[in-house]
Amino acid sequence: MSELLNENANGHIPVLLNEVLEGLAIKPDGTYLDVTGGRGGHSAAILARLNDQGRLFITDRHEPAAKILTTRFKDDARVRVLHQRFSQVFSNLDYPFDGILGDLGISSPQLDDIDLGIGFQASEAPLDMRLDQTGETAADLLAEWAEDDLARIFYIYGGERGSRKIARAIVHDRSARPFLKTGDLSGLCERVLGKFYRGRKIHPATKVFQALRIAVNDEMGELEAFLDKAPQSLAPGGRLAVISFHEGEDRPVKTAFRKLAQEDAFRLVVKKVITPSEAECAENPRARSAKLRVLERDVEASQNGSAARRL
Repeated sequence: MSELLNENANGHIPVLLNEVLEGLAIKPDGTYLDVTGGRGGHSAAILARLNDQGRLFITDRHEPAAKILTTRFKDDARVRVLHQRFSQVFSNLDYPFDGILGDLGISSPQLDDIDLGIGFQASEAPLDMRLDQTGETAADLLAEWAEDDLARIFYIYGGERGSRKIARAIVHDRSARPFLKTGDLSGLCERVLGKFYRGRKIHPATKVFQALRIAVNDEMGELEAFLDKAPQSLAPGGRLAVISFHEGEDRPVKTAFRKLAQEDAFRLVVKKVITPSEAECAENPRARSAKLRVLERDVEASQNGSAARRL
């Protein structure tokens, strides 16, 4: 397993890797789907457990990430990479899957893409945040949305307690100068929210940027589509594993899984949420807030269609 970790580009370490592999209970000749490929850390580990009859589909909404994945796995006939969002995947892949993985949140390629403006380390990056270059940018939202709407997304999607203060400041300041660069917004967050974050480990802009990214990309709508389609795309005995990184993501996953587990066709593999060990958090700080939930389709559940088609 250490060899797999060393293969990941730029020191990227996939979160909860061993727990994901155990949760998926991978069959060597199974058909699997990783809907958030990123740099391919989880995908590579899944692939290492498949034999020549196994198949792995990898998708990512972020086109540069999909290109990275295509290059990484181009010589493996068992792999197919697609550039798609959650709401498109199951319309284009009509397979019963033995396992499906969703690693929510932001991947390393997305954080590293300066042109996206998802992070605030590069102050001159554009306030875009669109993962697939469709719809309104973050700058558009900051210029057009009412104070109440901005405050609502900062609180609901970011958990920002100073949501009203920062929304009011944005509406006041945008009349004189638009918010076009990441530094414009992060600077305002430091000025307005900085006193509330003194002594804390996160930057005052963290939750505001998170909330904007979620709103720009309709991530909650995409997650809802995923949770609606993915369980029904499992083969009997197949498992769905979802990693979330904040309460706004985990809550709908938990609710959907518990509702399905009340039916005869599904069960919770582990009733309590799975979290990273202290050792993993020390090695990979990004893992600190990760939560893993795993759902299984009952082996007696009716299977839609015939045996999984092969590539």
